[in-house]
Amino acid sequence: MRAFVLAAGLGIRLGPLGEIVPKALLPLGGVPMIRFALDRLGRAGVSEAVVNLHHRADMVRAALGESVCGVKILYSHEPEILGTAGGLKNAEDFLREGGGPFFVLNADILSGADLGAALARHEEGGFLATLILRASADAEKYGLLTVDEAGRLRRFLRASAPGEGGGATREAMFTGQSVMSPALLDHIPAGRPCGISEEVYPPLIESGAPVGGFLTEAYWADVGAPARYLDATEDLIAGRHVPAIDWPAGEDMLVEGPPLPWGEGLLRPPVLIGEGVSLKSGATAGPFAVLGSGATLGEGVSAENSVIFPGGRVSDAVSLERCIVGPAAFAAPEGGKRFFESVFAGESSEPISF
Repeated sequence: MRAFVLAAGLGIRLGPLGEIVPKALLPLGGVPMIRFALDRLGRAGVSEAVVNLHHRADMVRAALGESVCGVKILYSHEPEILGTAGGLKNAEDFLREGGGPFFVLNADILSGADLGAALARHEEGGFLATLILRASADAEKYGLLTVDEAGRLRRFLRASAPGEGGGATREAMFTGQSVMSPALLDHIPAGRPCGISEEVYPPLIESGAPVGGFLTEAYWADVGAPARYLDATEDLIAGRHVPAIDWPAGEDMLVEGPPLPWGEGLLRPPVLIGEGVSLKSGATAGPFAVLGSGATLGEGVSAENSVIFPGGRVSDAVSLERCIVGPAAFAAPEGGKRFFESVFAGESSEPISF
């Protein structure tokens, strides 16, 4: 079986951090986000996947290579971002050669949804596409969809299906995961960018075409924005959702239990800490802090519910809560010492609030 993984996005919601780190490579527990998607695909029976690339394409290629989690990786480079549907059309030959349905996953989501069950629903319903959905209070914010008891989408954003449908409906939101049949590709124009939510699904729904929805109550997180990235990081460290992957050994260590002296400072667990981390006199990290390899906390620094990327440094006496210090960035702000929900990235030492 084959799959398509969306990794071409610019990471605009991440602000300056997204300019440096493609969202597909945001580390969660020391693991790039896209590896969680590829691991799930491998466990669902996928043997080959195409990953579309644009922003920081070379970084993604270098991180993944030719195979990840038993899944052979091919790349589809987009000099111009083509949108979800345009990206799929660009990889049409590869996806059709699989001879059957294929998965489509966003690289910047974390989910425990059962892909095998979604595939079974897709095949039972004879759908062109089956969107994996979840009930959420944020459904209106993400885009409201409704699915009936027969598993058929009745509403997609502002588009509604004709007829009365198959029983009661439930409101939900799309999770960035779907199963598609090759025939869906017939409905995508070739040779230009195309958004699937704007140009493909609405007319299909309104025409009564068979598009399905698979509801899941499994864990889900979108890490494409700083606040949500920190939420997912806390969920991982707290053990609320720990993906069932083969975690890399010997690179990052989860420190739990009572406070623990570390260097000249103190860890307040839980803290995920990499190799070569330095805590200067009076510095504290945690709870729910991530200190990447080679990170340095200056004298008297406090870092709580924050992520310090590898090589990141924090100047003396700075207090961080729900903050992100990007790779090799130096958080040495002028005119302030306490920061909440801020990102330090790139050459500037000044924070960007989110």
